[in-house]
Amino acid sequence: MPLRSFRKILRKGRRDLHDHMKVPALYIAFEGAEPVPVDVRDHSRFVGTGDMGSRVKGYAEVAEVTPKIIFFRDRLEDARYGSIFSVAPGEAYRVERTDPPNDETRTAYVTPLSAAEAEGLPLPEEV
Repeated sequence: MPLRSFRKILRKGRRDLHDHMKVPALYIAFEGAEPVPVDVRDHSRFVGTGDMGSRVKGYAEVAEVTPKIIFFRDRLEDARYGSIFSVAPGEAYRVERTDPPNDETRTAYVTPLSAAEAEGLPLPEEV
């Protein structure tokens, strides 16, 4: 299969996945900035580190959450450090860093804001 058609298949698969898993969000670059509507995929997953293959649970095993936001670059090229994705009442994320572009998408590693910190942020349904 030629590389061009394989890339085309991957792009279609990513678009289909995004269309099924996306949630509306607002990207707020800095305090006072105009919110930008963008569809995102929220990935909050547990990542196991340590001796996870062992049947005996020990002190060397840790499970940590690595929250990420994935978005398409045609709506937002990049997310700057400290910017915010507002998703729903009481749910927002602060950007810590972003990966280099992955073809049409970009991944931002984020920290969830507390409900108090997210209070008062504009919401996608308000724009």
